[in-house]
Amino acid sequence: MPSVPAKKPNEKETSMNGIIPDIDRELDIIFGEFRDPEVVQSFVRGVREAGLTGTLYVGYPVLAIDDGRVEFDAVLVSRDRGVVIFDIYSFAGRTHAESSGSAPSEVDGRQEQLYAALYNKLNSFKELRRGRQLLVDIITVAIDPLVDVSEWNDDAETHVVSLNSLNVIPQLAPSDRISDVEVQHLNAAIQRISNLRPPKKRDNVTRQNSKGAAIKAIEAQIANLDLWQKRGSIEYVDGPQRIRGLAGSGKTVVLALKAAYLHVKRPDWKIVVTFNTRSLYQQFESLIQRFVFAQIGDGPDWEKLTVMHAWGAYDRPGVYSTITSALGIPFRDFGTASRMFGYNQAFDGACKEVVTSVSDRDLDLYDVMLIDEAQDLPASFFRIAYRAVKEPRRIVWAYDDLQNLGDFHMPSEAELFGWQSDGTQRVTLLNNDDQPQQDIVLPRSYRNPPWTLVTAHGVGFGIYHNPMIQMFPNPALWLRLGYRETQGELDFDRNVVIERDPKSVPDFFGKLLNPEDSLQVRTVESQDVQYDIVAKTIAQLLAEEELQHSDILIVIPDTMTSRRTGARILTALRENGLQGHVPGVTSSRDEIFKDSSIAVTHIHRAKGNEAPVIFVVDADFCESPFDKKKRRNVLFTAITRSRAWTYVIGVGPAMQQIENEILQIRQNNYRLSFHYPTQQEAAALAASSDLPRPSIAAGREAVDDLRVALKKAKKEQLLWDDLPDDLQRDFQEIYGPGT
Repeated sequence: MPSVPAKKPNEKETSMNGIIPDIDRELDIIFGEFRDPEVVQSFVRGVREAGLTGTLYVGYPVLAIDDGRVEFDAVLVSRDRGVVIFDIYSFAGRTHAESSGSAPSEVDGRQEQLYAALYNKLNSFKELRRGRQLLVDIITVAIDPLVDVSEWNDDAETHVVSLNSLNVIPQLAPSDRISDVEVQHLNAAIQRISNLRPPKKRDNVTRQNSKGAAIKAIEAQIANLDLWQKRGSIEYVDGPQRIRGLAGSGKTVVLALKAAYLHVKRPDWKIVVTFNTRSLYQQFESLIQRFVFAQIGDGPDWEKLTVMHAWGAYDRPGVYSTITSALGIPFRDFGTASRMFGYNQAFDGACKEVVTSVSDRDLDLYDVMLIDEAQDLPASFFRIAYRAVKEPRRIVWAYDDLQNLGDFHMPSEAELFGWQSDGTQRVTLLNNDDQPQQDIVLPRSYRNPPWTLVTAHGVGFGIYHNPMIQMFPNPALWLRLGYRETQGELDFDRNVVIERDPKSVPDFFGKLLNPEDSLQVRTVESQDVQYDIVAKTIAQLLAEEELQHSDILIVIPDTMTSRRTGARILTALRENGLQGHVPGVTSSRDEIFKDSSIAVTHIHRAKGNEAPVIFVVDADFCESPFDKKKRRNVLFTAITRSRAWTYVIGVGPAMQQIENEILQIRQNNYRLSFHYPTQQEAAALAASSDLPRPSIAAGREAVDDLRVALKKAKKEQLLWDDLPDDLQRDFQEIYGPGT
């Protein structure tokens, strides 16, 4: 470990520009979709001036009542005032002559609806009941800017106050004030997050100390959004919005919640959710179905709310293929686009064709587009998305902050969407106080235990590899990812020790998991021994630890050999009395997990998914003279699929090198201690820009076989469309989605 000086006392902590903010605010305002910005801004000023505290939801939630739905103008959840429903529009625009200080019958009727809808929802949660009553009263308040109220009328059912008299809302007696845990439950119910709990009830869990019990407890904890997640899922910008976050920070859930909320709020809007990894179909459709049902007791209208792959295929439309159809231009599948534009530029080239065709024409296909895995999509896709979405361009895109160690350069909005003819940016993001946030950062990882994430970064960068394999060209990126300095200085040409910032770490991991059990690494003598160990370990987890088949994912780092390796792993599973499947080979490519079968897949299909238990087999592939950065990115991505337990296993000296690095991170108590390269050295070591596409290392036997086959196909003038369906699927399985 390098020698490092102690951190300077009273050193200013950075808390801006995407680095972890201070969440201990007296009033947190979450802006949903609302109809009158001027009225809302006046209301927010009144709330702040009155000194009200808690979480204030504006334009949220939407709940079912009397076979219909009711939209809330604003709801406050406060420790010292309980739950307050605000009607902020009914009196807007009234004259002094019309103002009487009492609520007309239509306002009373609306307040009764709002009260009943929220009461019914809160009363459905046992955590919010005390006997047969709610743990806190619900107060309804209508805002009339023209009344003069100095006292609170306890006998009124609907209270009418002005913006400058909100402080008359009574505080609860000290004995009746709501605890932190009760506030958490109230917010969870209002946010609809209790339905984040997975469909699994885990009725098989009977022992408190089993792994099944631990993951059940973790899933219950994750069912509550933190400050940043609730802002991302509810906060509505009438225009573009960006959401950035670490792997496992909840971006996919946030986008699903946002899609469900906007669909319920504006059922006439045409909304599309899109992504790069085809296996996300299952996850998005399941989440959206649950979230919409939780709000209105009905399923989504899939004609209005569409889940689509970014590219699409002949058998299932995507955003790109839908746009080409609307323009009446050819759709390029992966094979065609690869031949025309090159393998690595296939989708970019196909989208650039559309950019040329669309010019400045607005297609107006969608009211809202939500884009997940935005870091994996070319800028040309965002240019066509801009033209496909109606003004005011409600495009929400989510970046996976360094999921693959490579997204150190977050493309700016100008790089993605381009410029107007007058030279101004088409899209500019701003964050202003007391306004919806256009650029939201999610710094916590709820997927990965902290020691797992530190280990993934440590081996991904090769912090304890000689020489170091890669490094961020900007040291501040470590802070944005939720790290903090413990010794030294996080700067170029300096010694430093960093660890996970406690603000970025959910506390339940430390209470429910043990690092040495949670993260295991092993070097073995042969592949067959390796697969047998994996199968036996899985059998033990199912038999003794109350886990389920769908809790487990086996990840193969080498995509080129994944088909053959997958078959050998399935054989080992069968020999140990287990059933397995390889998505895209022995089962649907759009469905990863099954209830009675173990999923085995390559890294590209695993990317975007997660499981309580991850086995990274053949991990020695990630330590090689070839493509060092790319292969370490594979290892990072594979490890960060894990929500609780990670097993890294491989063969031979290459695996021993990886094991030694992991053990050194453990010995350093999951801190990373290193000398930061100089600025010039860091630029040379810059983390590569993406998870590697499948590549063929020089000298491998498969290269010669493939070269012979391709030469013969060229001689016969064999076209992509001439290939049989099964062979096209084989190429797609090797070279990724998009065909």
